[in-house]
Amino acid sequence: MKLRISTLISLAILTTACGHGAAPEHPKRTPAVGTAQLPESPNLDPVEAPLNYPDGALSVRGLLAADKGSLAKEVSVRGYVAAMTPCAATETACKPAPHLYLSDQADRLGKRLLVGGERHLETRGLTVGQQVTLKGHFATSSDDGIYFAPGGLLLLTPVEPAPTAPDAH
Repeated sequence: MKLRISTLISLAILTTACGHGAAPEHPKRTPAVGTAQLPESPNLDPVEAPLNYPDGALSVRGLLAADKGSLAKEVSVRGYVAAMTPCAATETACKPAPHLYLSDQADRLGKRLLVGGERHLETRGLTVGQQVTLKGHFATSSDDGIYFAPGGLLLLTPVEPAPTAPDAH
């Protein structure tokens, strides 16, 4: 009996709710006449460093793209110090080995070149973000096996120590 009453109530609700006419019509929209004023398209092409600088130094991109067989024994590479892991002067051995990365971009992004081969990088006065020109030879690994980069790395040419004045004692 309860099932019959609930069914009759449901039918009554459905028949009264569905018969109240269609939804109201909205007025048609027409676009306004005119032209859009948009700003100029920005230049999204990446700014690339030259392959070679006028003084003969290579960029990171220039070194990595160069024909490795035609490189001089010692090359100069200019870039920004993107990251640096020095070795403290008090340490006799460092893990990881002291190294830095050079990038062609001042924001230190993009391709990076591993630079190593010198224990005391801090003696060169390098800081992250600084643009520098470093000399060394291009290789994929160092002779001692400490540095390895399949794409290539720069092994620094040791800096000549400044001559010291003799004591006047």
